[in-house]
Amino acid sequence: MKIYTLLFCIITTFSFAIAQNISGESKPQSFNVKKIIIPPILMVKEGSIKFSDENQNARLDAYENAYITFVLQNNGKGAAIALSCDISISGEVSGLNIENSQFLETIAPGKSQNVSIPIKGKENLSSGKVDVEITVKEPHGLDCDPFHVNFQTLRFQEPKIEFVDGVFSSDDGRNVLKKKIPAKLNLVVQNTGQGKTEGIAVEVISPANILALDGNRFNIGSLSPGESSSISYSFIATSQYNNENIIFKTVVKEGYGKFGSKRDFIVSINQKLETSKLVVQGEKFKETEIKKEYFASDVDRDVPQNLTYYPNKYALVIGNEDYSSKQTNLSSEVDVAFARSDANSFENYLIKTLGFEKQHVIVLNDATSGEMSREIEKLVQLGNLDGNSEIVFYYAGHGLPDDNKRPYLLPVDVSTINLESGGISLKDLYSKLASSNAAKITVFLDACFSGGGRDLGVLSARGVKIRPKEEMLTGNMIVFASSSGEERSLPFEEKKHGFFTYFLLKKLKETKGDVNYGELSEYIRNEVMKSSLIKMSMIQTPRINISSAIEDQWQKWSFR
Repeated sequence: MKIYTLLFCIITTFSFAIAQNISGESKPQSFNVKKIIIPPILMVKEGSIKFSDENQNARLDAYENAYITFVLQNNGKGAAIALSCDISISGEVSGLNIENSQFLETIAPGKSQNVSIPIKGKENLSSGKVDVEITVKEPHGLDCDPFHVNFQTLRFQEPKIEFVDGVFSSDDGRNVLKKKIPAKLNLVVQNTGQGKTEGIAVEVISPANILALDGNRFNIGSLSPGESSSISYSFIATSQYNNENIIFKTVVKEGYGKFGSKRDFIVSINQKLETSKLVVQGEKFKETEIKKEYFASDVDRDVPQNLTYYPNKYALVIGNEDYSSKQTNLSSEVDVAFARSDANSFENYLIKTLGFEKQHVIVLNDATSGEMSREIEKLVQLGNLDGNSEIVFYYAGHGLPDDNKRPYLLPVDVSTINLESGGISLKDLYSKLASSNAAKITVFLDACFSGGGRDLGVLSARGVKIRPKEEMLTGNMIVFASSSGEERSLPFEEKKHGFFTYFLLKKLKETKGDVNYGELSEYIRNEVMKSSLIKMSMIQTPRINISSAIEDQWQKWSFR
């Protein structure tokens, strides 16, 4: 009964509440919503930009994959979202495969991301230089500063895989091919092209009744240009083989599928075979190439080019090498090794590196007394015609003293008998050059001036054994001499020059001619002394002779 009474009360109360009209009014409210942006700050980590390629030669080759990688940092307090990496390429290179844009992941504040941009050189890649500009874009314009990556490309270098040699040998020691006796076909496969290739495989196909003892397929792998590999195909001719000759068809294939080759090798039954020792042709070829390259000295290759020419500069260059064919009773041993090479190389540097006009450089090889005297007079006259002239005199050849120890340059048609009448006295030479009144006079002498018994004639080491007198200089003159006192001026066999001239040219090459006389003098002296002692076990000491007029200024002189 109590339960029914409780339910009745609850229902009555709920009905009364529904019947009531309840109303109300809330106070007006206002809201101020502000958009707050916390920016990221994007930077490329210093030193993180790298270019890497598969063969690690810092160049993109055709068919090669490479990557530009860098570390992108967010140094701001806001997250970097919706980033894209925009890439633009300049240059005339074709056949380059690189995406123009790629999306990056979100970078949280204080974090970084490693970015890698793949690049591929396609088959039609051309050789040249590529400039890649990379910019990381941020939606609000808070882009990372753009940066550039430059690299070289190389067009496809075709390999050429071929059989360069093949010899047969017999296992029975008699070097005769017999049925039922094992034999070998020894092959050399070489890459004679300019490009590397992989996946190289050789197959030897033999006729019926010729059994391959160790299989007929050989995997070589990869070969770089000039590289070779040898294989040995073992076989035996059965008693059922009835032909006189055996023809082996060889096929070599490589990874690109189009740079292999085929070749047939033929041997006869009962044929006497060559030795089983195989000479690899490729190694011999590479060795020959190295020798050819070595014919030219390093100072004679890639001579620096100066495009500025000086119309007030004049030079006379003399290389006297061949004395034996100009005089009777002289053997070739008296000739001056590499004197012509010295003179011709120095002429090359005068014109290409030091700015002398070609028509202002006179060159004499194997000059006679008359030719030397005439051209010296001409050089002096040219100097007199220009008040601001600079003249250079260079001589490589023999020098000798007279009976009073006065030094002479020796023309190829002059001997000890007529030295004083036909030789070129250094005293007279210096006097004539000084009379030109040139603003700068430079003399280079790759010769020595010691002498011995008059009956010995000219010796082969650019001089013999007496201390010559030192000639006094006048005018604005400096003389670079290759040796001192009784020393010889030695040939540098390895470099095909005299020691003195070689290091003179070497310094001009290293500095591209931009060197003062003080530095040049010190370098030549030190290098010649050291190298002559190491290479020849003899001391050669270059020296300089300076006129009193330029004692305080010659060290600052230069060719430019």
